[in-house]
Amino acid sequence: MGNDKKTAAITKAKKNWLWNWAEPESTPTVLPKSKTERLALQAKLANIDAERAVSRAYQIELTRTKAVSEAMYKSGKALRYSLTSSARQILLRTEAARREFEPGYRNKKF
Repeated sequence: MGNDKKTAAITKAKKNWLWNWAEPESTPTVLPKSKTERLALQAKLANIDAERAVSRAYQIELTRTKAVSEAMYKSGKALRYSLTSSARQILLRTEAARREFEPGYRNKKF
């Protein structure tokens, strides 16, 4: 460990983060001289950041919900076709067995 340490933090700061924690336009460019006004401005900009983050989360959740509902719809559709196919196959095999073993059942008349 060298003496060129600039912060007292134990962990290394990551430069490339997934999302920016503050929107570029929500960082104040000129701070008011009054501490009260400064805090009020920072609170206002933090609320704007929070609203945008909630909006992004809402849009992501909508997209996820749409994907899940589409998958459920397609799964239900596949199940319907599978059940229809199985029922038809059972019906056809039953008909074939009846023709085979039951005399006079739908005789072919040529």
